Amino acid sequence: MQPVRSGRRRPAFRIALTMIAACGALAHAGQAAACAACGCTLSTNWQTQGINTTPGFSVNLAYSYLSQDQQRYGTGKASSALINSLQAAGQEVEAYTKTQTITASLNYTADTWGINVNVPYLVRSHGTYGTTTPLGSTYLDSSDSSIGDISVLGRYTGFSAQRTAGLIAGIKLPTGSTNTIFNDGTPVDPSLQIGTGSTDLILGGYTSGTVSKYGWFVQGTVQHAIVTKSFNGLDYRPGDTYSLNTGLRAAQFGARFSPMLQFSLVHRRPDGGPAATAPDALTGIPATGGTLLYLAPGATWRAGGGTSIYGFVQLPVYQNVNSLQLVPRYTLTVGVNQAFE
Repeated sequence: MQPVRSGRRRPAFRIALTMIAACGALAHAGQAAACAACGCTLSTNWQTQGINTTPGFSVNLAYSYLSQDQQRYGTGKASSALINSLQAAGQEVEAYTKTQTITASLNYTADTWGINVNVPYLVRSHGTYGTTTPLGSTYLDSSDSSIGDISVLGRYTGFSAQRTAGLIAGIKLPTGSTNTIFNDGTPVDPSLQIGTGSTDLILGGYTSGTVSKYGWFVQGTVQHAIVTKSFNGLDYRPGDTYSLNTGLRAAQFGARFSPMLQFSLVHRRPDGGPAATAPDALTGIPATGGTLLYLAPGATWRAGGGTSIYGFVQLPVYQNVNSLQLVPRYTLTVGVNQAFE
């Protein structure tokens, strides 16, 4: 934590605003029971430099690697017998989804307000075993890369002189591609596309402070699709996402190095519309959505001249997904932030 100097305030944390933007650009679940819940949980932008009360511009460039290759059912790992039973009943079984994302962000801070623009570029590959038994007798894959869903987020921090609390409001635009196809020419499922095809409203708030040599923050957000797109004549609506994030930042290791620890709790409601994933073939429950808790240790290195380099590894603590879904074992994010004061 840097102290307040000459009337220039540096918060204990710069909240990770751009996490919300990445939610719309990452995959959820496809028509098959893929990863409806974990997409928005594993943000491509786990940077802690999101909100800066120092007036001026800052830019951020982040790279994230996400590989979803573990079959999960409810709170436990799915057994081979269960996977075979679901496929025999007509449910599609996904093999993997790998997403690499580069997100460029521009932030401007004025006196009591600020704005943040996030532009993600995604490279995604996906494989599925389909519904044909036995498992592995058929296989389809896809690969695509393009700009994802751009978001614009505003914030207001004029509730106190310290500006340690504020409101967040923004919109995610349907700029991402929705034309990815499998290697046999058939369309990839709506929620496995580069973009969701929806325009989403984002609302939230945050607060931060210090305790001894530690800074802390808490941030809550909700994302809701207000305009949706038809896929092959069928409506698709991404499920609402509720996120709660909190973290600590230590300041006792000098002015340049700061270890950090963040927790992310996300609840995603099932996707809706005829184009969404079909219900569980055995129980009839929704096959998308869930509740997930992740721990993210990381660190920031201030290189001087307004430049900060950071990295995080996000690890699952609790995963409760509806039906059968693919989940990751970890997410890796690295990036650089440049402030212009």
